[in-house]
Amino acid sequence: MPMELESSIHKTFSDSFKKHTLNPAFLQVAEDELNETPENYKQQLNLLCLLVANDKNLRLPEDDAFLIRFLRAKKFDGHKAFHMLQRYYLMKIKYPELITCPLPSEVSRILNFQAQNMLVNRDQFGRRVYIIRVDNFDSTQMTIEEVFRTNILALEEVVREPETQIAGVVVIVDMAGLKLHHAKFFTPHYAKRTVEVVQDTFPLRFKGFHIVNEPFYFDAFMAVVKPFLKDKVRKRIQLHGTNFSSLHEFIHPDILPFEYGGTAGTFDNRPWHLQLLSHENYFKTLENYGYKVDNNDD
Repeated sequence: MPMELESSIHKTFSDSFKKHTLNPAFLQVAEDELNETPENYKQQLNLLCLLVANDKNLRLPEDDAFLIRFLRAKKFDGHKAFHMLQRYYLMKIKYPELITCPLPSEVSRILNFQAQNMLVNRDQFGRRVYIIRVDNFDSTQMTIEEVFRTNILALEEVVREPETQIAGVVVIVDMAGLKLHHAKFFTPHYAKRTVEVVQDTFPLRFKGFHIVNEPFYFDAFMAVVKPFLKDKVRKRIQLHGTNFSSLHEFIHPDILPFEYGGTAGTFDNRPWHLQLLSHENYFKTLENYGYKVDNNDD
């Protein structure tokens, strides 16, 4: 990784949304890993715009930035990007209770449980780091649909960042406190929907899944998920137990909370929560896009 990338990745959320040009190191990663050359950029964007224009029932934001996230997710293959775009919106129609993005104000109650947090700083490879803490999911006070949609909100927030479109996201799942009542979060139906979002639907690069504090019976939960996983994703799942030194081989401890052997303070999602709330109006606009659903019988 270029040294200038490592020195430029620690940006706050606010900085990420300012008008700026990409750091040259991110541009180099985009070219090397995503085929994002000036020629491909123009050619494949034009192709994607043409494919979208021919899909008369699909309404999208009128800016290229929205389409670029799909092109980056599919390494600047316009046809594959279009298929992902179609699937992205068709899934919202098929599973609205899970895939529809909520307003931040609608899930404030869920975020107050301190179970989900996008870390402020990027890791050494420029990736966002998202932490999910299973023990904080109180199945008596929240539904799996609420949890699922709050995760969708998190993805919709960071996919706006060109740096994240290029470098991707890593997920840490803390299984401490996993109990029988959490089983409803791991049924085949919800496991399959989660895998579909990661593998085929959402325009982000999911670069790693790190499981920590997993109990001995965690294999039973993994057995539900594994049948739906492609080899590429399966190989990106790492089990660390309580060995945070193992986790640090993938994610530097200087950005991690104390709870994971890091030096970045205690786990606290309030900055992330406030960031989401500050973009309430943006998320309202997302409701205007997608496929028109004809409710007429004729």
